[in-house]
Amino acid sequence: MKKIITGAVFLLLTMPALAGMSLDKIIVYLDDSPNVREDIVVSNPDEETLYLKTEVYRVDNPGFEDEKRIRVVDPKEFKLLVSPAKAVIGSGESKRFRMMSLERDLTKEKVYRVTFRPVVGDIESDRTAVKILVAYQALIFVQPQNGKYQLEVTRQGDRWSLKNNGNINVEVSNVQYCPDALNCQKLNVGGRLYAGNTVSLDVPMQGGELVLLAQGREAEQIRLPIPVSQ
Repeated sequence: MKKIITGAVFLLLTMPALAGMSLDKIIVYLDDSPNVREDIVVSNPDEETLYLKTEVYRVDNPGFEDEKRIRVVDPKEFKLLVSPAKAVIGSGESKRFRMMSLERDLTKEKVYRVTFRPVVGDIESDRTAVKILVAYQALIFVQPQNGKYQLEVTRQGDRWSLKNNGNINVEVSNVQYCPDALNCQKLNVGGRLYAGNTVSLDVPMQGGELVLLAQGREAEQIRLPIPVSQ
């Protein structure tokens, strides 16, 4: 007699590269103007049919110690619409999921995470087994139409920091401290800075500038002066 196994192990990934399901993008930018939308294409390269549902999470205080990810289930609280909410994707097929924001007149960026979660039914097998299902999560940024990030080097005593004083996020990389035009020191600093976030610069600095690559909707190199005194 065959055993029915209903258990499954879920893995949550944010990279679109494993077999079983793939996303054409994992970061989406929207703004707060009416009818703005963007699609994420989910593909099923497996031989089995993929049964998929979506879950919307609102991210409060992103990047801070008290960050919270709250699943939105009350229709009255839906400010980010995902359509369809569920889908059946056949082997070798793809499906478009549309993201549309109802946020208006924002003064600061709103952050959401959308999980694409495979759904499993009963599994028939002659032996006990565990089926591993891979879920993917996409970052959705809803931004003011004139939103911008604003990076600044700050000093408090002997401690140096890089702060985002803007109202949208930015990802920083290739950070270098250049005391003069001929000498630059690469710093072990990087990552996404949400509005109001700060990252420490663990290196003594005196004059010169901080040079880095800033990635928002587009990438640009930025040069920031180092304050001599506080």
